[in-house]
Amino acid sequence: MKLTPYRLIDTAGQVTAIITDPTTLSQRVKLAQGIMTNNSLVEQVGYLDGANFTMMGGELSINGLLAAAYLLNQCGQINEYEFCTNQSNIKLTLPRSIIKKQSANIIQLPGITYSVEKGIPTTNTISPQTKQVLQKLTLDSPAAGIIYYEGARIKPLIYVQQTNSYKWENACGS
Repeated sequence: MKLTPYRLIDTAGQVTAIITDPTTLSQRVKLAQGIMTNNSLVEQVGYLDGANFTMMGGELSINGLLAAAYLLNQCGQINEYEFCTNQSNIKLTLPRSIIKKQSANIIQLPGITYSVEKGIPTTNTISPQTKQVLQKLTLDSPAAGIIYYEGARIKPLIYVQQTNSYKWENACGS
């Protein structure tokens, strides 16, 4: 199997691998699984095709978007597109909220659903019950996460349905 080059970008302590070589949708799951298996630092994989960015399972990742924006901010060529940006000011109109649905401790955003739970686990072991909770949360979403918190500290556990991956993350931008 041909090795696919990728760039590692660390945003807020969360490492994203970004593939800039052209890939087909059918290749992406295996590529993401291979990268995450062979590099324990990688928490997620994204694909940059020109100015279009897609996460490994079609999920929402704010830190993934930040990593792609950082990469695009560098001068160079990505997928035969020339990119070179300069410092500038941009005026954006953003929605007040991206929450699609909220009930108790469950929050659904476009591309990911979260359960927010008090208390950070003392182990990284993922129980079958926790996996079931995450799988159930992906019925309406390509990815799900449980964000454990204690005070201002968080410890996100993310499940991406398409790659069948469970990953403890160091940060969460969503």
